[in-house]
Amino acid sequence: MVKFRSLVTAAAFLLVACGLVAVGSFMAARKIQSSEIIVLADSPFNGQSLVTAELPTAPDVKRSASLVFVGDIMLDRHVLERINQTKDDTYPFHKIMTDARFTSADVQIANLEGPITNVRRPPVKSIDFAFDPRFAVVLRQIGFDAVSQANNHTFDQGRAGQEDSRHFLQDAGIEVFGDELEENNASLATLFVHGRRVSLVGFNSVSDMVDRKSAADVMNKARQDADSVVVFMHWGEEYRDHPTRSQEEFGRWLIDNGASIVIGGHPHWTEGIALYKGKPIVYSLGNFVFDQDWSKETMQGLAVKVLLSDEETQIELNPIQIDKSQPHFVDGAEREDRLREIASLSDTALTSQILQGHIILPFSQP
Repeated sequence: MVKFRSLVTAAAFLLVACGLVAVGSFMAARKIQSSEIIVLADSPFNGQSLVTAELPTAPDVKRSASLVFVGDIMLDRHVLERINQTKDDTYPFHKIMTDARFTSADVQIANLEGPITNVRRPPVKSIDFAFDPRFAVVLRQIGFDAVSQANNHTFDQGRAGQEDSRHFLQDAGIEVFGDELEENNASLATLFVHGRRVSLVGFNSVSDMVDRKSAADVMNKARQDADSVVVFMHWGEEYRDHPTRSQEEFGRWLIDNGASIVIGGHPHWTEGIALYKGKPIVYSLGNFVFDQDWSKETMQGLAVKVLLSDEETQIELNPIQIDKSQPHFVDGAEREDRLREIASLSDTALTSQILQGHIILPFSQP
């Protein structure tokens, strides 16, 4: 009997031990399969971690990063009125915040069309934005990891307002890149995603001409830091669906200087997509959260999900409709119509892929 009990005890011990090993193996497997987003040390990021888990370390893990880019976010004027009326700070994002076309990427990025600051200064121009500091936390809660402030409204509350904005966003855990007037270290943020280094570069040619020498220095550093370089441009002319000649020329210059892909905004309308040396230029995403309810074009936008890997660059095209400052993805016949419109504005070499909503291009080093 004693011997039988001893055998039972031993068997129970072995079962527990095996269970612990199995749990440990499961956790190790989970750890290997998980992802991480790190802002490299030379970034202006202030230390609020974007880390979600540990980096994949297994040699067979594919080094790829997915990033969703959306257009202009404006949180003042009639957008703010709508938010306050509903008493819900997340009101503009209700229809996208759980949609996989937004949430499934590793990183979510937008152009923030104005400063986050608690001081509204005397206006120096007719259209003057300031966003309440509470929206920095809201943007992070919705899922945004980084925003560009390379646009013509970043200095609406002066340089002090721009510095406030950077601090509020960073304190909320959002990386900031880009400046309204200068091309310098603040133009660049480098993220480490699934073992892949991705440099985000923000330039604005609306408020002033881009200084090519300074921009070339930024691009050179981006190339050195990263496997892929994504430039988020603020450029062109408002309310048109075709790029200007200066957009076309500068987009090519950016690719010649190391950009893997160029994505643009500012026109408040969606523009077409071009290829240059096998690399894409998405000229304008249009609006994302705005109050320009007075035209069809300003109530439409485009989100792009970019997948960067050692083999290829993929771009998933997701057209957006904006109703009362709330963007939502369109489907069915409406989506097909919008993709046809984008294809008609784009390089003919891309027509069939745009109509499918998915562009695949071989990857080449920046």
